[in-house]
Amino acid sequence: MQYEPLDKTKNEIRVLEFLDLSSPVSTEDIIQCSIRNVSLPSSFDSQMYQEDQQDQQDREFPTAWDKFTKSVDLRDSTLEQRTLDAATHARLHRSLPQCSDSRYNWGDFEALSYTWGNTGDTKTIQINDVRKDVPRNLEEALRALRGLEETLSGMRYWIDALCIDQDNIEERNEQVKRMKEIYGRARAVIVWLGREEEMDSITVQRMHSLLVGETIKPVQSEWPALAAFVQKPYWSRCWIMQELAMNHNSTLFLCGEFKLTRRIIFNGVPWNLIRYRPLEDSDDRSDHKLQAGAQYMALHMLNLLGLTSQTDIEFKCTSILDLVRRADATDARDKIYSILGLLDPAISTGVTPNYLLSVQQVYTNFMKSVINASKKLDHVVTRDISAEQGWPSWVPDLRKPYQRHYLKHSPYHLASRNIPARFRFIEEQKGRTYLACSGFQVDTVDGIAAEPTLDSHATQPEVKHAQQSNAP
Repeated sequence: MQYEPLDKTKNEIRVLEFLDLSSPVSTEDIIQCSIRNVSLPSSFDSQMYQEDQQDQQDREFPTAWDKFTKSVDLRDSTLEQRTLDAATHARLHRSLPQCSDSRYNWGDFEALSYTWGNTGDTKTIQINDVRKDVPRNLEEALRALRGLEETLSGMRYWIDALCIDQDNIEERNEQVKRMKEIYGRARAVIVWLGREEEMDSITVQRMHSLLVGETIKPVQSEWPALAAFVQKPYWSRCWIMQELAMNHNSTLFLCGEFKLTRRIIFNGVPWNLIRYRPLEDSDDRSDHKLQAGAQYMALHMLNLLGLTSQTDIEFKCTSILDLVRRADATDARDKIYSILGLLDPAISTGVTPNYLLSVQQVYTNFMKSVINASKKLDHVVTRDISAEQGWPSWVPDLRKPYQRHYLKHSPYHLASRNIPARFRFIEEQKGRTYLACSGFQVDTVDGIAAEPTLDSHATQPEVKHAQQSNAP
């Protein structure tokens, strides 16, 4: 399909709108929608419609009162079965000027957060009278969005795979830089976890029970359901970090036909799963690995749901890099591009999304920006030497998870007393970059040992004395 170019002077984005909403669609019917360019004004009546991100997290109810208020801003209270006070009811029924039925003169939009799924398994949709094949998981997400209450009131949606011309590298680069703005400006974020699986009803029922304060003993049969929920493919996707962090206004999680809020999930599955010990008497090593994997993902989910754009900058860089190491990305460059909106601008402004660069170039440019902004070499210590030819030894390979408990111990070691690192970068004509730095030789390591785990045992090096290296 042909895309109309985006007008940068008007701060345009594309939004998707569903067609023929007056009649339901069967599973055989093709989803019909349209995409058009709309302008995001540089400012609007924020007092009337939206508070800043921090206030959004703290307030009980929003200050946006228009035709989408009940279906979007107040759905958390509905799904969590909270009662609105008299003042809130009164504000709901106040009259609004004719021109104030939505935030923008063209309407409003929500942003979809999902995983593309298997690109080889496709279904057909129709956009602007043109048929287009999309991954099955996206087609199922579109069906779920079409049935939402706000869609019937004219809500539009921003969906990266459809609202960005994926074949236009220049536009793709530009839109990636705007992801923070787009998700931050969206009325809310809709999360598509995927179709309902066999045991999801057990998990959803338990989450609702925990939210309302019911005291329930852990049941052994619930373990597989909880473990399956936290290990859904969505939770391991790298882009969701920014998508969830930039907008805390009534995030709706869709799991098939089930509707969940951020609070229902945060107070339900992860904490409950972390406390679970259903296999403690088992001697089967594979069972222990299954439990450890699920609890690992439960902690990962908690960190994702708790991540905000207001987190302490210095700690956030370290914690975000830990999260992104665990995450999956179809394109390894997205390990960097997906987190730029969450980092200190001193770091993010030094990296320009460019899908024409190699993974090695992208990671090298990113680490240069981190070192230049922080004046520290902390992240160099955690490097994982890549097997890729020519990969700089000082550039961490974020495609790999941490190999040791770096995050647990590093905050307590400040041997330099925060003295800025002394370093310089040496660029060669062949495109290689060297990091040259100076310091003090304190001692010589003559042996190491590893803490025994399920998969390893204590070891001692064959070479007792390490030789000093002068390599850059």
